[in-house]
Amino acid sequence: MPGSLDHPTKGVAPSSSARGFFQSPPRLENQFNEDAALRRSLLFYLPMHILSTIHSDFSSFGDRVISRQVLAWVANAEQNPPFVQTHDAWGRRKDELVTSEGWKSLQDLGIAEGMVAAGYETSRFKEFSRLVQFGKLVPFQIDVLYSSAILFGALTETAARVLQRQLASSDISADLRTVLEGAYSRLTSRDPNNAWTSGQWMTERKGGSDVSGTETLATCSPQAPPAKDIHNTDLGPWVLDGFKWFSSATDSSMTLALAQTPRGLSLFFAPTRRLAANGTDVELNGISIQRLKSKLGTRALPTAELELRGMRAWLVGEEGKGVKEISTMLNITRVHNAVMGMGMWGRGLAVSRAFARVRRIGREGSGTLLMNVPLHVRTMAVQSVAYRGFMHLTFFVALLLGFDEQHPVQRPHGPPLSTLLPSDPLDIPLLLRILTPITKSQTAKSAIASLSECMESLGGVGYLENNSDPELNIARLFRDANVLSIWEGTTDVLAVVAAKVLKGREGGKVLRAVDTWLHRVLNGKSGGGVFAEMRRALLSTWAELRADVMQIEVEELTFRGREIARTMSRIVGGALLLADAERDGDEVAGEVARRWVLGGKGGSGGWMAEAEWDKKIVFGGTLCSSAKL
Repeated sequence: MPGSLDHPTKGVAPSSSARGFFQSPPRLENQFNEDAALRRSLLFYLPMHILSTIHSDFSSFGDRVISRQVLAWVANAEQNPPFVQTHDAWGRRKDELVTSEGWKSLQDLGIAEGMVAAGYETSRFKEFSRLVQFGKLVPFQIDVLYSSAILFGALTETAARVLQRQLASSDISADLRTVLEGAYSRLTSRDPNNAWTSGQWMTERKGGSDVSGTETLATCSPQAPPAKDIHNTDLGPWVLDGFKWFSSATDSSMTLALAQTPRGLSLFFAPTRRLAANGTDVELNGISIQRLKSKLGTRALPTAELELRGMRAWLVGEEGKGVKEISTMLNITRVHNAVMGMGMWGRGLAVSRAFARVRRIGREGSGTLLMNVPLHVRTMAVQSVAYRGFMHLTFFVALLLGFDEQHPVQRPHGPPLSTLLPSDPLDIPLLLRILTPITKSQTAKSAIASLSECMESLGGVGYLENNSDPELNIARLFRDANVLSIWEGTTDVLAVVAAKVLKGREGGKVLRAVDTWLHRVLNGKSGGGVFAEMRRALLSTWAELRADVMQIEVEELTFRGREIARTMSRIVGGALLLADAERDGDEVAGEVARRWVLGGKGGSGGWMAEAEWDKKIVFGGTLCSSAKL
């Protein structure tokens, strides 16, 4: 009869907005302490005396980027995107770009922490300055993507490098030298009150990576009325008129822009603001903001369409050689792009790990932790192996970049650097030429795909815009990451670049440099077993790839460009993982290398043994015997 049996909910209070189950929030740790891939990469590529020097700074910085203050700035920047006030109260055009306080504070933090300056303070770390700089950038750009990685770490960085190269020339005039010296000192400053940021205004309506159709025109007007920037420095004798379709860092202090001259496409430097005719008011330097772009991600970064009308500028480099001048910029921005990808990917994995440590599945949330569910951990392990491989590839390219820029006097380095660095310094730029576009394209695609998995690992919460807990906002990371495969060359564009490198005038030298380096890293090892099998597999795959590249025409190589890039990244990344594992015999590093190189081959012990390794790779622990699929 009704009511004769106790109802299963008898005496149980219903849930409400304040009562019932609440998930324990995941807690992020300092990435320099928690991220095994980052730690091993720093240990692998940096000499011990440098590691000892930077340890305290890196550790304290790792705490700071996940502090409440910095995360509040991130949330503020995301929730208050930039906008343009086009007119004043009386109808006068003013084009004032308004950005949030969070955005400005993040810029100041990046400047003070030397996100650009570190790459140019070479007296301390010399050829390792790039590695130190990028090592610190990885955790910073996770939360400060818009201002550090894109604005500070790439656009401002490339401007500094271009001006540095110009200042090394004896052919520039005294007036231009004075102007560039002032700009360079501000670009590499750690003082937020003095530092400049830079834009990069290349893209026009005809296309992105192909700048040959640039319609902006530059006219040399030495008799133009004198004009000064806001620091009372002379503006240049060139006048630029045209339209820029994408201008990242619209709020920057200066820009590098391409424009056509009678001798062809040329590169120009221009401050973005100048003194008005009355000598006191400040106005834009011939720049009119048509509109800000509405983007999928990087929403706090102001990206605009700009009309240039009478923008005063200085010619940088040789007239008509603009493409040659920007080639320096592309290498640096593409390496930065890879570092961005690794930073965002690393945060996604960190959130996924933290969630798996606190999330239980089962009745009333008292069941098994996700970190003890083999299927869940298996998926995380696949992403973690890929992350480690691409972290090595990124840091190796950064190592080569630092040595290429500094041209150090040859001096002995202990292992593993004695083996990792090419025996012939002339091979360093050859390796960079092919590995830079490949690393950029492959880290971008992999980071995007992995962040999708990380977002899924949190279930519905991962899909939410968690601005109240910005450190856990994987949805934002995923949105932002999608720019990585587009900015500074899409995947197909970079496949074409790689094909041209391999089949170009120095293609034979590039192949020889890669071949020599691989045999240097992989040969001469005494270890047998699975390590020997990995060495044979890598050298065999390389021999096949090299033969294909040498035999086929550039058209077919371009057609197979994505496949070629993936294969080469697997070979080089595998060689680095193997060298890292053999360095100290770390069992997890060895298993990561085996999975990267051999996939499912070489393992033993069945699925339960594989599950044990999965957990060691992801968490560094062992599976509970009671875990169930």
